Amino acid sequence: MAYRSTAEFIAALEKAGELVRIPFPVATELEITAWADREMKSPGGGKALLFEQPTVHGVPSSFPLAINTMGSRKRMALALGIDHIDDLMNQMRLILKAKPPTNLRSAWNL
Repeated sequence: MAYRSTAEFIAALEKAGELVRIPFPVATELEITAWADREMKSPGGGKALLFEQPTVHGVPSSFPLAINTMGSRKRMALALGIDHIDDLMNQMRLILKAKPPTNLRSAWNL
């Protein structure tokens, strides 16, 4: 596990220059999704967005809302605690191509 909490991951996103904070009230009904849609369609997946004062049916929420936190290869790698997402993809390819052991002796040698 690369991070102990979401707050720790958000701090890492900010340190990496991958986070945009929206400090004013924004409605969760349609408005936040419009922001997120625009950002996700930006080159490279845009930035992660942290809405610090989301509103639900006009009522301020006591919880901030983070969206698009893993919407790019760079942020996905950051979330997994690896340098490049391609490294993980190569490891997964090797695992998926591996032949299962045919007997107990070959399994023991793994």
